[in-house]
Amino acid sequence: MIRVFEISGMHCEGCATRVRKAAQDLAPGATVTLEPPRLTLPETAAVDAEAINRRLAELGDYRVAPPAG
Repeated sequence: MIRVFEISGMHCEGCATRVRKAAQDLAPGATVTLEPPRLTLPETAAVDAEAINRRLAELGDYRVAPPAG
């Protein structure tokens, strides 16, 4: 199942690039968009939001959460 997360703390393409690289290190095939600020994990990804957030905390004030609604 493809999983989509909202990302807080991303404000520019530089942020998106940092988050994209970190996400792809954890889950090859992950995609990140700035507008809207989202991370999409492929079906094969065996990583959860907690692991992603630990990695993102090393980069700055970025955080993922399931989309509202």
